[in-house]
Amino acid sequence: MRILLTGATGFLGQAISKTALLQGHELVVLTRDAASLAERFPFPCRAWSWDPEREAAPLAAFEGVDAVVHLAGESVAAARWTNEQKKRILDSRVLGTRHLRETISRAASVRTWVSASAIGYYPQSPDGPGSAPWSESDSPGSDFLARVCQAWEAELEAPGTERVRKVAVRIGIVLGRGGGALERLLPLFRAGLGGPIGDGRQLMSWIHERDLVRAFLFAVEQGTLAGPVNAVAPAPATNTELTRALAHAVGKSAWIPAPKFALRAALGEMSQVVLASQNVSSAKLIASGFKFEFPSLEGALEDIAGPDGEPGAEVFEAEQFVPRPTDEVFAFFSEAGNLERITPPLLNFHILKSSGPLGDGTLIDYRLKVHGAPMRWKTRIENWEPPRRFSDRQLSGPYRLWFHTHEFRPVAGGTLMSDRVVYRVPLGILGRSAAGWLVRRDVKKIFDFRRGAIASLFKAGVLAVVGFAFATSAGAAPCPSPPAVAAVAAESSSLARRPAGAEKLALQARLAYFEGRAACDDDSRRAAHERGIEYAETARKLALEGASHALAELWWGANLGSRA
Repeated sequence: MRILLTGATGFLGQAISKTALLQGHELVVLTRDAASLAERFPFPCRAWSWDPEREAAPLAAFEGVDAVVHLAGESVAAARWTNEQKKRILDSRVLGTRHLRETISRAASVRTWVSASAIGYYPQSPDGPGSAPWSESDSPGSDFLARVCQAWEAELEAPGTERVRKVAVRIGIVLGRGGGALERLLPLFRAGLGGPIGDGRQLMSWIHERDLVRAFLFAVEQGTLAGPVNAVAPAPATNTELTRALAHAVGKSAWIPAPKFALRAALGEMSQVVLASQNVSSAKLIASGFKFEFPSLEGALEDIAGPDGEPGAEVFEAEQFVPRPTDEVFAFFSEAGNLERITPPLLNFHILKSSGPLGDGTLIDYRLKVHGAPMRWKTRIENWEPPRRFSDRQLSGPYRLWFHTHEFRPVAGGTLMSDRVVYRVPLGILGRSAAGWLVRRDVKKIFDFRRGAIASLFKAGVLAVVGFAFATSAGAAPCPSPPAVAAVAAESSSLARRPAGAEKLALQARLAYFEGRAACDDDSRRAAHERGIEYAETARKLALEGASHALAELWWGANLGSRA
């Protein structure tokens, strides 16, 4: 199925995109700036530029599209609700949906349109358990969010798209890692600074991010579900219950309350988002055949906030699509030395020794600098499952815990790489309070550099030649196979046709590195080494003179050439 998304770069949009791709769907994305989408969106797609408040969506983008998932809209929690901000919240939803509808009415292939809405549609419920839950047939509330949701859904159901099955997903409080309601709460709770909001008696109709993603795709694929549908877990919880469950999941107490008067003073009218009590029913979604993966609050929060049985640990996740086969991508990561080539040079990262080819139990010793301070790091490789996944666990080094899982999944003719790092800084709450923010920033910067470096390498095509690395690490003969040698020759021929300049020289320096690795005699290795240094140094000079390509690109060429 070909699915078109708006709002694809957001927290929910990226999660839906990833799951849709892994299920075999194709993606088309409407975004304000299609040219820069790759910097914000790690998945393969066809991208089209669109300004949702000013123009109809481009009809050409809808060619062959079976379903539309509409998520775009100004965040209700992005800023204090001034009159100007409230207008942005309303217009981004109403005008965006209207302009999308204008194009869907002319897009013959579209059969399903699933749009976000919110449980803010309903009036407030009485605090505490015992109140009757709101269902999809109940009347709306009258506050600002309720009026926004009414206008939003009215545009979805306006005349012109009667042939299209339409679903308005009324989203509850989303619990997930990296976004949603817990994005700002988790750091506070992990530092032991969490507590109930207001008096804690307000009912919160919540849903786990993974269930919400599944609900959207269920609405896309389930051919009879139509109209509004509440996306909330079967059992709402009071804020006090959520506070206790979250504190338990992170292994901390939660005794510092946020009083209502303070929230109202700080947030103004926006405080209703966190103080409102809403008891909302999921009966329609369940009756349509949907099954929740996380029906209980405790299970949901343990999954999100209690990784690998390590209370107080933090989790960093990153994803990147590489347009190369999974075997080839895994082969690159099977060469321990390549870690140096995807690490920022400021870390001065070098491998000192390895106990052998990468595999279960391999031990690797590194040297690096963190903010100028020299450090040693020892890692053990675990869960070695070529070409799908492996993990590295810090045995000694700067962290109290570091467990990095690498996953490689074939998707859309390439590979979706997923990194999940569970880490914990030393010195407990003191370390997290003093340096936690700095470590989070540093980890993100390292992976940002890594993303650009990997994209550059694979885009250049040089990694077609690393099959030999996988073969030798698996215990094959020391010389590469004839196909690997042929790949080196083909890549060299391809580079010869590129225009002269610093980028070409940097790529040639990389290729020299691989030629040296593939060589079976010392003379050939020495010649490749010398050629790589010459290419890299010339590339450096040209780049510095003309600033013709990125510093990361230059460093790659110089680093690989000097180590050939």
